[in-house]
Amino acid sequence: MRVLATADWIVIVTYLTISMGVGLIWSKKAGESMTDFFLSGRTLPWWLAGVSMAATNFSIDTSLAITRYVAQQGIGGVWFFWSNAIGALLAVFLFSRLWRRAEVITDAELIELRYSGRSAAGLRLLKGLYFGVFINCYVLGWVLKAVIKVMSAVTSVDPLLVLAVAVVVALVYTLSAGLKGVVWTDFFQYGVGLVGSIVLAVFALDAVGGVHGLTEKLTAGYGDGAEVTRFVPHFGVRADPDGAGPWIPLSVFGVYVLIQPWANKYSDGGGKHIQRMMACRTEGHAQGASMLFAGLNFAIQIWPWIITALCAMVLLPGLEDTEMGYPLLMAKLLPAGVLGLLVVTLLGAFMSTVDTHLNLGAAYLVNDIYKRFMRPDADERHYVLASRIAMLVILAAAILIALNIDSIGDAWKFILSFASGAGLTWILRWFWWRPNAWTEISAMLTSGVSATVLQLVYPDMPYTTKLPIIVAISTAVWVVVTYLTAPVDEDRLVAFVRRVRPGSPGWRRITTPHGITPTPFLGRGLTDAVIGAVCLFSFNFAGGNAIFARPGLAVGLALLGVAAGVLLIRRQKSAT
Repeated sequence: MRVLATADWIVIVTYLTISMGVGLIWSKKAGESMTDFFLSGRTLPWWLAGVSMAATNFSIDTSLAITRYVAQQGIGGVWFFWSNAIGALLAVFLFSRLWRRAEVITDAELIELRYSGRSAAGLRLLKGLYFGVFINCYVLGWVLKAVIKVMSAVTSVDPLLVLAVAVVVALVYTLSAGLKGVVWTDFFQYGVGLVGSIVLAVFALDAVGGVHGLTEKLTAGYGDGAEVTRFVPHFGVRADPDGAGPWIPLSVFGVYVLIQPWANKYSDGGGKHIQRMMACRTEGHAQGASMLFAGLNFAIQIWPWIITALCAMVLLPGLEDTEMGYPLLMAKLLPAGVLGLLVVTLLGAFMSTVDTHLNLGAAYLVNDIYKRFMRPDADERHYVLASRIAMLVILAAAILIALNIDSIGDAWKFILSFASGAGLTWILRWFWWRPNAWTEISAMLTSGVSATVLQLVYPDMPYTTKLPIIVAISTAVWVVVTYLTAPVDEDRLVAFVRRVRPGSPGWRRITTPHGITPTPFLGRGLTDAVIGAVCLFSFNFAGGNAIFARPGLAVGLALLGVAAGVLLIRRQKSAT
């Protein structure tokens, strides 16, 4: 175990001080209203919101989970992560504009714009608890766990002490400055984090003898280095010493690509990203922020983690807990000062996630539960104070969860499966008039119960087997429930269509009799999402092939990405 040198501590203390200072700059404005505290007064530019989205995903737990997936399934295992780019592109070209038009504070608030009656109020309360308490605290819990795992590998200092200091810093500026302080701190932390992850990848690659040495050593240890580093999986027999089968089966890849993008809690944007979309200045800024996030998250920041994970397979073979490969390489390879930089990289990634989920969780608890059902007539400053108290409650709950989590990668998959059965209902409510509040309630409850039962009764069942089962059961339930319950009040549907302008044939039942002119929004958005996917994945794999010295493929994919990008830009200009 490494002992952090004086140079490391200087880097860490300097970083924490700057982070707190950046966050506190915006504290005065944040206390004026809930819109200022939770949405930065709806004034965020696209570039700041987009980087903040990327920073919240550039979490301390992500590098550990990616290291586990690569160790289990080679680069093909990263499709668990890459497949979510499909949903992110739908958010870019469909949901970003719709959320900004809705002008709500949280996605749960949308419920009573879209649905009517007591069932809508009940659903809003349920979603406030579902996302604001359970899922939000669960995510924070595994992030806290990641800090403990990382710090136990890189320093002899008590990890709980380091965790406490980082949490206090993040808590101070989040309590004081609200979302404005969060996004500016995210911007600073993301830059440091990206540089740090690249530095570790360079040191790791040098330690294995460069790309050529890495491939040779993977071949020696795992049978065929080309299979381990294949981006699109080869579905043959895995050629390793144990003869354990394919690196990633076709069925697994299919679930990742065909089901997971829409069967998850981020199916129409995801709470923390929705919050930033709604905080943007205009619809165009919301769309630009979402596009920047997709590029940074799925095509840029992922590759240093992949390279480091592959090097960990060579330099640290036989690890029982493969997630520890990332921090152990930090301790093994980095000189004094540089190790400090990587520690602050991970602390920054941790803090950017903590500040986001504290702010978001408080928004659910106060806006969708406390204000809506308990104190609807208080002034704005009262709600801001209540939000700050709610953050402390959320943090305490997350700490309890962290003490009971073993694998971060497995926790990721459980929480995705927990909400997976409701993913399709969150998409359909925008583009079809028939879903009602009971549709979502039945889907959410069935999905959560199904995921929990499978986890308890069949703990060893693979995630890619559980996911289709949960989705199938939930879909059968919510379809039946939808048609057994009454439609939403027509006046509410008309008001919703006029407000968000979804432009879908699924709304003709409402638009035609009320003289609302339909738009080509849905068809155009889907087409743009397909073109965007070609652009994003082309550039993503062009970069990967360049790293692995495959110049022909790299150039060809880059040219395809440029062509798709030019077409996309022209289409966006013609639409404005």
